[in-house]
Amino acid sequence: MRAKIKQADLGSSQLSWLCVQPMLISVRGKDVAAKTEVYRQLNEGQQALFLFYSYHNHTKSLAEFYWFSAYNIIEMKSWSGIQNGMRYFNQNEMVALLDNIERVIIDKNRVGDQWREVTPTDLEQDPKLYPLIEELFILYRAQAQEVIVSINEEILQHQEMYFEIVAEG
Repeated sequence: MRAKIKQADLGSSQLSWLCVQPMLISVRGKDVAAKTEVYRQLNEGQQALFLFYSYHNHTKSLAEFYWFSAYNIIEMKSWSGIQNGMRYFNQNEMVALLDNIERVIIDKNRVGDQWREVTPTDLEQDPKLYPLIEELFILYRAQAQEVIVSINEEILQHQEMYFEIVAEG
């Protein structure tokens, strides 16, 4: 299962997104089983992109970043997959940053063996949490742009794994 890319898109800063966009759009709004089914049909590099963008595309604001980080750690149990995807692309700085995000989420939200309900308003209600998450968010947004540039270069070196070129028109 490879994306169809136009020749003109090969130089796009969105190349890595274009390589996984059809798969993510196909499961938008569907249950975990449907998402898992599509995910299992992908090769390791595509799986890394799938998990990264399923997270990254939901980190546009500070509240989203906090909530979706917690959601991927607590509910989806996909955090280790996101980390492994970054390892696949040799993005060790991002792996370290994801470790730090995970640590803050766990420290705030795990009580013994239980998880407290995470809400975006946690940031407003916890004066210690806000600056921690804000710093991680700023670091993440900057690091993510570098990661995307690097992944785009990797994809261009291994095109056959990610896409096929289609005629424009």
